[in-house]
Amino acid sequence: MTSSVASADVRNDALIFADRVEDKYFLAPAQARAFVDGVTKQIGEHRFRGDNANTLPRPVHYVTTLYFDSQTREIARACERGDDNVKLRAREYYDEHPDLTEVVTSRSGVIRREPLVWLEVKARVGASTRKVRFSLPSDEVSRFLSDGVISEQTLAQQRSNWGPDADQVLEQIAQLCTQTEGPLRPDCLAHYRRRAWQDPSGSMRITLDTRLGFYRAPADMFNRSGEPGGISEHTSLRELVSGPPITRLSQYLVELKLRGAQPEWLRALVSATQLEPARVGQRTFSKFLAASHAVHQT
Repeated sequence: MTSSVASADVRNDALIFADRVEDKYFLAPAQARAFVDGVTKQIGEHRFRGDNANTLPRPVHYVTTLYFDSQTREIARACERGDDNVKLRAREYYDEHPDLTEVVTSRSGVIRREPLVWLEVKARVGASTRKVRFSLPSDEVSRFLSDGVISEQTLAQQRSNWGPDADQVLEQIAQLCTQTEGPLRPDCLAHYRRRAWQDPSGSMRITLDTRLGFYRAPADMFNRSGEPGGISEHTSLRELVSGPPITRLSQYLVELKLRGAQPEWLRALVSATQLEPARVGQRTFSKFLAASHAVHQT
């Protein structure tokens, strides 16, 4: 990733990931085109612009998110109670497009995968959320989760982007790993297609998730192998969602991430496309809880 692009992206990320309010809605598939057109008229669609970026028109972006929890599901239970909570997750982003020239193929075309996994700590306090994230090369994830170690080269890159916050993220992850009764381990996965829009000021980000499916995560996927310095065979989250999901969300999911009130055009669009607040009983819908319930049959 070039330094100019990296610094611009990091500044925007720092703004949009700061304390913010998230509004979640369910969107009927029949209303999706009207919603997409309405948002696109107002703010630009957001794309990855660094090294290995897919510059082809009409890219098809996918996200696979791995959630961590203890054996007794302490983090999920805290979320269900509505407590202020902190979650750890890992994300992998990639594109599928018939004209991509990478060698890894899928049924819908060729996959270009960003060679990074994003480890994210997401904290919610009341109605406000804050997210910090830290990118690692895929082949460093196993050692980081098992030993808390990353290469000096990767740490130097993160410090150049985030400054002292790079070390703070590591400390927050380490604290989360020691707060549960047992060690954190891979618990469940969510996989979906994503479209995103973000304004230049970093005060608004809108995402649309479709084809949202939930999967079981191998508990030992990041265990070290028997050979010295060896790692698990699972180096890509994409490999874990190649089959059918345990269950799939029939509706689409819209998330409005704002550092202020909804503008008038957005309120009008929410009404015109009949978005419904995304709730399950008395609580806001959570991809993490939906995946956890699917996996544990609760």
